[in-house]
Amino acid sequence: MIPLFEYRKFGLFTYHLLTDPLTIKTHLMKWILREWESDHREAPGEGWTVEWMNLLSKMEFVLEVIRIDDIHPRADLMSVEDFQVSLKERADEREEAMLRGVSIEPLLVNRNGFELMDGYTKRYQQKEAYAYIGSLL
Repeated sequence: MIPLFEYRKFGLFTYHLLTDPLTIKTHLMKWILREWESDHREAPGEGWTVEWMNLLSKMEFVLEVIRIDDIHPRADLMSVEDFQVSLKERADEREEAMLRGVSIEPLLVNRNGFELMDGYTKRYQQKEAYAYIGSLL
């Protein structure tokens, strides 16, 4: 079943949002887990992917507005040069699409340490963003 997204404008951007915690988790388990499995096949030495895949199924999620400055990208991931190059290319493409009006997903953030697990941040002049916040059960 395709989830029913709610579209909300927040700052410069339009988000497509899920608000029901069970629907959020089901969506993330289908799409984000698939993305991380693909990332792991491409770069099996990047341990954070396995860590995140193991955490995802144990988390419950809520939609919140959070301050961008409270989010902490994972330091070991951000130190990988190939990832930095790829991230810049993807973020540039995403930013252009967002400015044209394409809707975006909320960030995915682990409440424990406010670690950014998925999404683009700190490129836009917004102080807050929508995020699916995951907490361990």
